[in-house]
Amino acid sequence: MKRTRVGYWPLFAGVMAVNSGVAAPQVPKPNPSPVLTREAAVAYALEHNPQLAVVREQRGLAAAGVVLARVYPYNPILNSVVLGVNGPSQSDVTNHVFNEHTVTLQLELFGQGKHRRAAADAAVTRTEWEIAAQELATATSVVRAYDTVLYREQKLRILEETVRLSEQLVEIGRQLADAQKLNTADLIILGTERDTARAQRGQGRMALAVARAELRRLLGSLDDHFTVMGELDPPLPALDAQSLIPYALALRPDVHARASAIAEAEARLRLQVADRFGNPSIGPRVEYNETRDTFIGVSLTAPIPVLNRKQGEIAQRRAELARAQADLRSTEVQVAQAVDAAITRLTEARKWASEYPSEVLPNLQKARENMERLFSQNQPGVDVLRVIGVQRTLLRAHDAYLDARFELSQARADLAAAVGEPALAAGTTLPAPAQCAPCNSVPATPRGR
Repeated sequence: MKRTRVGYWPLFAGVMAVNSGVAAPQVPKPNPSPVLTREAAVAYALEHNPQLAVVREQRGLAAAGVVLARVYPYNPILNSVVLGVNGPSQSDVTNHVFNEHTVTLQLELFGQGKHRRAAADAAVTRTEWEIAAQELATATSVVRAYDTVLYREQKLRILEETVRLSEQLVEIGRQLADAQKLNTADLIILGTERDTARAQRGQGRMALAVARAELRRLLGSLDDHFTVMGELDPPLPALDAQSLIPYALALRPDVHARASAIAEAEARLRLQVADRFGNPSIGPRVEYNETRDTFIGVSLTAPIPVLNRKQGEIAQRRAELARAQADLRSTEVQVAQAVDAAITRLTEARKWASEYPSEVLPNLQKARENMERLFSQNQPGVDVLRVIGVQRTLLRAHDAYLDARFELSQARADLAAAVGEPALAAGTTLPAPAQCAPCNSVPATPRGR
């Protein structure tokens, strides 16, 4: 099944234009911008990621395969025999140097060159799609790493606010203890919670450092002097798995790579079938014998396909084609499953994240305001510890809401990877899907006689 690489894979079109002939990046590389957006991070990684530079070198190997396929695989063979001739006088030897020269060339009579070139062209197409698949994986990984840095930065701010509140609570507790309004055990508990918050802040700083290091690794840069900006949960329209699955099958580069692998296996099978009888060799032959007689003619050598008709090699090529076809079907099933799982995860993450701004946070905010109002009115039983406790609960709710938003960002990245459109991870709507041949069609298997 022959497939052409269509132009509906908008992996940041401007960046793809830059990447169409990218060689290995030179050192030193330009540093990322001081303020890095998601789109800029993906563009920078696609241009400077060292692993991508290595993968793109596969283009040269595939192009060399096309050159090899276009060159005739056999060279002429010169066979020369020169013999000294001596004998009795009655042998009438008049030429004491016998000469025999033959030039032969193997001939491909069954279109092997056409099949060889078709296999090489399919290998080039497959390589291009595999490079595109690696670029898609890198772009999605960059978005995940970028969102992780955003998440860790906001998480660290909440942890720092928790530490500040805990220290404030300890200070107020000391004042209450000095006024004999708080016992020592409660003050010890407050100090323990403050120390726990400080330890968590250290963990948060470490997690942020790890997240930034991972983002730098994907960017292909050693410079850490950049800041990230943006929201963890940009809005997305409602998406349906049944409508996205055909879109993903038309868009995913690995699906097209598997289809190109089928075309390549088909061509290799046709080449093996055409080559099953072997190739005859033909060429001129000249002989100058001991009696000075000259013979000029044609030499023909042809294999007799009786003992070996290459049936084992043909069976191997058929097995390779069957494996390529099964690989395509397996990939299509995996794409459908990935889209369905991503939609499910995204739906549940939306439900989880939507509970906080609609119910949890407003209720806790109202509770804090009511507690502050009761405290200002000197309501019996309402002390400053209770007020700060409600504030701390509100901070924990904001922390949980941040976790929900991060889960939503990861679900969106899953969907982007499943569909094959990294712009989805940034909240961009999908363009209209391009038309292509059905991805689940299986080509006929060539058969040898």
